[in-house]
Amino acid sequence: MLVLCDFPKILYEKFVEFFQSISLPSHCYAYSNSLNVLPWDHVLLTTVLKGQNITGHRKQKGRKMFLWEALPVVEARVEKLLGKKKYKEVVRYLRAVKCSENQRLRELRDLIPFYLCKSGHFLDAAHSLLFPVNSLACCSACRMSACQFKVYLKMFRTGCVPSGNEVLEAGHWVTAGSPLRDSVLIKQALKLLYSSKALYRNAKCWSSFIMVLGSIDSLEKRGQLLPLCLEEPPLGFQESVLAASANFLEDLRSGVNVTLPSAPFSGQLHHEASLILAGQAVQQMLCSDLPYLSSFLEIVLAFGKNFWALRLLLDQLSCEEHILCGTANLLLRDLSREKATMLRVWQNLGPQYVGQFLCLFLTCRHKRMQSVGLFSLSLVIDNLHLCPWARQLCTFFYESGLRQLPFGTTVYHEVSKFVSAFEKL
Repeated sequence: MLVLCDFPKILYEKFVEFFQSISLPSHCYAYSNSLNVLPWDHVLLTTVLKGQNITGHRKQKGRKMFLWEALPVVEARVEKLLGKKKYKEVVRYLRAVKCSENQRLRELRDLIPFYLCKSGHFLDAAHSLLFPVNSLACCSACRMSACQFKVYLKMFRTGCVPSGNEVLEAGHWVTAGSPLRDSVLIKQALKLLYSSKALYRNAKCWSSFIMVLGSIDSLEKRGQLLPLCLEEPPLGFQESVLAASANFLEDLRSGVNVTLPSAPFSGQLHHEASLILAGQAVQQMLCSDLPYLSSFLEIVLAFGKNFWALRLLLDQLSCEEHILCGTANLLLRDLSREKATMLRVWQNLGPQYVGQFLCLFLTCRHKRMQSVGLFSLSLVIDNLHLCPWARQLCTFFYESGLRQLPFGTTVYHEVSKFVSAFEKL
């Protein structure tokens, strides 16, 4: 109450004086000073909140004073400042204050990057995620969840923040400042992934990374990202991006302070270049951590309608047989578990998307990856009553040349069977 309620100074002092005048048993001596709470106008506290003192200590009469407060006081001050939307002051206070409850204080400090975003300082927020506060513990990124990772990327991409004081994607979003440049966003997002094994091995994090890079830098009215549908860039451009990003990813992963090459990533095709780099980063992850991955379907879906970028990723995987087979097996397992989900997704995205999805996998050179397309096709055949757009797939099969495959192939037989079923209707 002394922190949250705006008591007049005289009443404030009377509360403290009255409590201190109470005669307490000797074994309760620790309580006698428990109301010695710094008033909001205390010199040390005000200099910290104004940013004039970043250490939280000062000398007074030759003695060193520290901004040390009990946990309930710290929580109450944060609550009060957040209620007034004083996000800069919250950051300064949490960085300077000391408390005996280190675990809870660390939890409060983990939100410093979010409060920096709320005040429009997105670059500072991105850096602070990777650096500890006062060496209390490791960086905030080490304790970040996959959902929080997505929210931060969304904030960095759009310059918008949730209207509330929690790191949540749901709810209303408002503009807080200018978004990060693509090159900075990519570098910081990858640093976050490389700094935490939990994030690096989480398919949701990689799907968020791909989805954010494949979206425009503004939000729709409901606060959702708007996906980009990009045309496939020239083959020479793709090769130059792959070459430029290979060393960048390797150096960044090993901790070298490297800058993203400007040539392919700042020109007219910077969105396409970003997706290619994201695919290459996923390929590196699969080659080292595929056994730890619990899903691959959401990574596939994150590419949206940019099937050329997904095909480029699959082509890169084909250089290592066991990685491609392992990825295909993981994808088949996902599809078998998420049949209802896939049917809903296909219903929302329409026949154009489904046709391209099927054709991508059915025309893969590797038979194990073709089995993903065959399984997906069988899913449509088994649920024709839920797929009113199924007849339109025949057009895609003709246009993609699936009916001209060498006779005897499994894909040819299955596609012919599917088309023939509709020709008889």
